[in-house]
Formats: sequence, C-alpha cells, structure tokens
Amino acid sequence: MDERARSLYPDLIEHGGLAGALRAAFTRIDSSMRVIELDGCISPVVCATVRWADREAQAFIAAKERLFMVEFWSRGVMLASGGTPDLESVAIAIDRWVGSNRTAGDMTSAFDFVEARKDAWSYEQGMEVEERWRAYLKAVPRSIPGLGEVIASASERPALRQLFPFTSLDRLCFSRCTGYPFTRDTPSVAPSGDKRYRVEGSAGEDLGGGNVEEALDIVIEHLPPGCGPAVAGTADDIGRALRSGGSDAEEL
Repeated sequence: MDERARSLYPDLIEHGGLAGALRAAFTRIDSSMRVIELDGCISPVVCATVRWADREAQAFIAAKERLFMVEFWSRGVMLASGGTPDLESVAIAIDRWVGSNRTAGDMTSAFDFVEARKDAWSYEQGMEVEERWRAYLKAVPRSIPGLGEVIASASERPALRQLFPFTSLDRLCFSRCTGYPFTRDTPSVAPSGDKRYRVEGSAGEDLGGGNVEEALDIVIEHLPPGCGPAVAGTADDIGRALRSGGSDAEEL
C-alpha cells in the first residue's frame, strides 16, 4: 500500500489490511460474520470475502479515493453492488445479506449506496433462464456477427431452451447451472461464415458443423446423458452434489 493509500485508509493500517479492519467492524456491530481466506484473492490488505451457505459478499478498496466497494452474491451470481467511504456501513450491509434470504431489492431499500443489477429479480424468482433467452433474443451480442440466427433457432429447441445460454469468445454456450462458474460439459456453436456454423465439444474437439439447424442437431446429440433444466447454483455446487452421492442436480 503506497503513501496515498495509507493516508486514505488509516483504519486498514491499524488492523493490517481490509480483512482485519472488516473483522474489527463486525466486532463493533456485534456480528457473527467472519472473513474467510480465499484462494485467488489479490491480497487481504485490499480485499475481503465473507461467505455462508450459498451467499457471499466481496469487499475491495479504491486506490485514488477512500471508497469501500462491495458485491453481494448468491449461488454464483452478483445480484447487487455498491460503494461507500464508511467501512462500518459495509459491515452492516454484509451482515444483513450473508446468511439471510433478503433480496437485492431489500438491500437497495435499506442502504442508499447499494444498487441491484437489473435482472436480479429473475434469479430471485427462478426465472433467470427464460430472462437470459429473452434478453439474447432482444439484443444479440454485437461482438459476435452471425450469432443472431443460431440464438433464435436454439431458443426454439426445448433441449437447449432449458439450459442457461452464455457467450464465450465467438461461441454460444449452454450451461446446466445459472451461476458462475458455469458447467463446461456441453457443446458450443459458433459462426464460421456464409451462414455456416461449427460445433465444439466440451474439450474443444471438432464435432462437425453445417447450417444452423444441422449444427444445433449436433449440439443436442452430444449433450450429457440426462441433461435436464439448468439449476440455480454453480458448476462447483453440481460437482459437490454428485461427489456426495446426490443424483438429482435439481436438489441444489
């Protein structure tokens, strides 16, 4: 932490970083929340994570002004976020979110620095798959020319419409869960020019291609056995359920 940051965050200096300062704030507000050690965190000096069950909050600091930024996650989806210079307000907001069933709307009503993502309601009402398809059909990602036709056609295939669509590079992908990380065990399809499409398997292997209908036939043919509707949660959740002996991913 440079001298400017030190002057902005004396409380972090006192407690050895954001993780320590947030722990102290939880103690002051008599909260049972605990900061966890998380692999991949830039540094406990500038970021902190609090998690309980399927809820999580991640806090960070800004470099050029005193600002604590916080994200509110549920089942692998960031549903709300915000920022404030007051660390205790962040601690209170995290305490309200993690371990509760409050909605993103509840958080925006309770804290003037919190804003819900526009489609948060769809995740909270179990309508995120249909809402994602609706959004893609309304506004095809412009970064991928030629994707509109395959999205429109895929949306009419029940086997694909039940999955959660997302884009990666030039490909339309399908996930068996709606939170990140997504599952990567289904084929993807990408435009190859002149109204032709190529299909890649989950390991990147070439599965063939053709016009849009032929390509989607290939995708469906190579879906995992028993591939059902996308469930709320993440690929990690599905993996844990399977390892623990759960055979029905819908239990997540």
